[in-house]
Amino acid sequence: AFRSGQLHITSEAPLTKVSAYRRDSPELLRIDPFVLTGFIRFNTTRPPLDDVRVRRALAMAIDRKALTQNVLVGGEIPAERLTPPDTAGYTAQATLPHDPERARELLAEAGFPAGRGFPDFEIMSRSREMNQSILEAVQQMWRNELGITSNIAMKEQRVWLDDETQLAYDLSNARWIGDYVEPYTFLELFFSFSGNNNTGWKNDRYDSILQQAAAESDESTRYAMYQKAEAILLEDAPIAPIYHGTQAYLIRPEV
Repeated sequence: AFRSGQLHITSEAPLTKVSAYRRDSPELLRIDPFVLTGFIRFNTTRPPLDDVRVRRALAMAIDRKALTQNVLVGGEIPAERLTPPDTAGYTAQATLPHDPERARELLAEAGFPAGRGFPDFEIMSRSREMNQSILEAVQQMWRNELGITSNIAMKEQRVWLDDETQLAYDLSNARWIGDYVEPYTFLELFFSFSGNNNTGWKNDRYDSILQQAAAESDESTRYAMYQKAEAILLEDAPIAPIYHGTQAYLIRPEV
């Protein structure tokens, strides 16, 4: 419909078509910044994911740069933190970087040298073209770097949400779009009492710092509190950030 002129703008550009439009018809492709982070949730109540060393190993074995260059073709950028960089002037100083050597050390410290003895596990996702591609790449990275195997389960939106809410999963592919442009809209997800946490992770210090930040009117003081809170989150690693998003869509020049 877009190609024939019946539609003048779309909400998204098909993942498989972005490269072709960028090459052949760049005037029809728009890629805008988007306050979004894609990440993997860990069910921290299930062994061996209850061990922070295992969670950090899995997170640090993910080559986010390779993902954004070779799998995600919409201009996404690698994510080593939860909050997108320069969100209302805030960029987290703490990171959870790609470091496969350290990942292997952590896995060995947790009792799984070269992946030996590590149980097979499942990573679930809602059915979506991009999600399948991301998880297949991550699955291969874990196999190559850590010697562990995983299975991918694509689920309907309702089933995926129910399983997350009930902690009936091992790992879950997820993303969050900011409700407004301020770091709190991302950081509040992981309050121990948040209905959007869905990891089983609780940290009293994180809760306390973020609650104080929510009541702080001075931006510089509030952002300093955000820095402390996000550092705790990334150190405990109930999630593995993957990418910060964009919005790729098609628009005719006359619009």
